[in-house]
Amino acid sequence: MERSILIHFDSQTGQVKVEAEGFEGLSCLEATQPFEEALGVVEGNRTFKDEAQTQQLRANSNHQTRLRQ
Repeated sequence: MERSILIHFDSQTGQVKVEAEGFEGLSCLEATQPFEEALGVVEGNRTFKDEAQTQQLRANSNHQTRLRQ
């Protein structure tokens, strides 16, 4: 799948949304960060797609498993 960064501008509200497509897991954060900084997008409003959340849960689960060993 091709990777791309989409930037959405809402002309009525002035809201800007940066969206990553085709990235695996949380690699989208590194890809979108320069655009978010340049556009002044606030990190607190971040929404993750299912792909990123699945990898994050897997990473947390692996970390917890290691702690139990």
